[in-house]
Amino acid sequence: MPYGRREKNRSEELESLDKKINEIINGWNQNPEEIVEFLQFSSKFSYAYSPRNMMLIAQQQRGALLCKSFKAWKELGYSVKKGEHGMEVYVHTPITILKTDDGDIPYSKASKEQQAAYDVGEIEGEKLSYFKKGYTFDITQTNFPPEKYPKLLDRGIPSEFHRSCTNILKEYCEENLGLKVFLQDQEQNIKGVSLYGYHSPSEHEIHIASTLQDTAAFSTLTHEFGHALAHGSVEESLNTNLHQKEFEADVMSIMFCQHYGLEITDERKSHLSGHYKDWKKSDPNNFHPDKSMRKMFDLFREHSTVLDQKIVKAFPELATKLLPQELEVNSEKKKVVNKTAKRKPKKKKTPRL
Repeated sequence: MPYGRREKNRSEELESLDKKINEIINGWNQNPEEIVEFLQFSSKFSYAYSPRNMMLIAQQQRGALLCKSFKAWKELGYSVKKGEHGMEVYVHTPITILKTDDGDIPYSKASKEQQAAYDVGEIEGEKLSYFKKGYTFDITQTNFPPEKYPKLLDRGIPSEFHRSCTNILKEYCEENLGLKVFLQDQEQNIKGVSLYGYHSPSEHEIHIASTLQDTAAFSTLTHEFGHALAHGSVEESLNTNLHQKEFEADVMSIMFCQHYGLEITDERKSHLSGHYKDWKKSDPNNFHPDKSMRKMFDLFREHSTVLDQKIVKAFPELATKLLPQELEVNSEKKKVVNKTAKRKPKKKKTPRL
């Protein structure tokens, strides 16, 4: 297919995906409470996909459990069942554009001489980030043994560990982020909108009210932790819309609560929903919830990984619930592949004349 036509087809495919994303966000605008359901759905994938891809997967198969590409399943030794249709997603396909005397040329379309010249630095180039439409398949669409699903889906930790998680998160804030945390704070200024706690960018402090116990303290601390990560400096805090800040902190809190098995309270859901609506109303030109959640997804993955390791170090019995569980390679399939690889080709018989 000619390069120009291929680019046009890719553009049309991306426009189709973008349209679906806009439809989903429009649905959120009507009912922001659906965002909580989306975050809970995404937790099954440990927020490993981008929010936009998670939106597409959730829209196409709400019951999805674990998704990979056709190639990735094959490499693990499992096959996508006949007749199954993949879910449309964005696939990152970076390309390199060579700056030649004949104009800009994609590396893949350049001559061998031009490619060689670029490789040794004789021709300048620019790496661009492109996306195309691809497909992913859920584990239920493959021949992966269903009896092994529970091991992959057993998430969340018992409530008796939540107080310890609060203390470990406090230590993480202080040791890794230089952020002082005051639990069981007796200060009288924790009231009104800051009834449960608050984050101070200027003092690099988090204060949690003395009235909160265990799970409530952890939930509030994760919210203020979200503020510290996303709006940690005075400049960031002042230059970010108030409702956007509260929405992003709620997103972080919900992700951590879902990850560690805490119930998402109606109050937290209502808080997120209210600030989402107010953000859209007060700052429509800078209202980009998908970009906002992408930021929080990235921050969650970065910091939850270290926190999980700290918690598992303190409580090794939680390893299977918190640390990523690798999919088992299909050993039978592997044996067949190895056996085939070792088979020597038969010698061709010389035909008799």
